[in-house]
Amino acid sequence: MEALDLRTHRPRGPREKLAGLLFTARVIDKLRGTLEGGNEGPYLALIGISEVWSRLTKIPLQELRTELARAESEGEVEAWIVERIGHIDVDRFNARFEGFTTTTMPDEWRAIFEERYPEDLRSRYANAFDLLEADDERYYSSMTSR
Repeated sequence: MEALDLRTHRPRGPREKLAGLLFTARVIDKLRGTLEGGNEGPYLALIGISEVWSRLTKIPLQELRTELARAESEGEVEAWIVERIGHIDVDRFNARFEGFTTTTMPDEWRAIFEERYPEDLRSRYANAFDLLEADDERYYSSMTSR
């Protein structure tokens, strides 16, 4: 798959599903930013909620990144993911992700979280997906106003 430049190309939202799972399309976009010729922009592809996604799916992010670099299409990557997530109760997984809040964040992520997200967003959005969507909007709208 082609690399993405996330300084100019917004990743898909956290609620967009791929292989039936929330956040999966976003993980793919963020990892495509790490491929040769891409740019992560303001995103951290290998930590944070992507890491939670990896733990729950049991798909190592580096392994998925390797598959993205090899695959010709997103359909190939989706099929590859589907082969590896048979152990997952999709509804439970999605409910858990949809309910992820900034107050349940592991302590080891707190400093990065506070550095990455402005206090006004952190105080307004307890739901992690709402925060990510608002932060995407803030980042990409500031680009168009330049």
